[in-house]
Amino acid sequence: MNTTTHPISSVSRPLQILATVRDELRERREMRAQKRQLQRELASYSTRAEVDDLMALLHHQESAQADQIRGILNRNVQQRPNQLAS
Repeated sequence: MNTTTHPISSVSRPLQILATVRDELRERREMRAQKRQLQRELASYSTRAEVDDLMALLHHQESAQADQIRGILNRNVQQRPNQLAS
């Protein structure tokens, strides 16, 4: 009986790990690009009334994307309090 492992499986495992890491890195890059795009789009809300209206629309939304939008809007308000005073 032969109890040695096949060399193919010992080579394919590192290749599988490498492929998984590459896929995860690609997904993270895509997510960061999408977040930057969303930040640019939300930066166009230039008055407090516009931000408040958008926050009201998100009030009953319970999703990760809604949380992300709320976070971006809150950071915008904190970073630009004088610009959003109108």
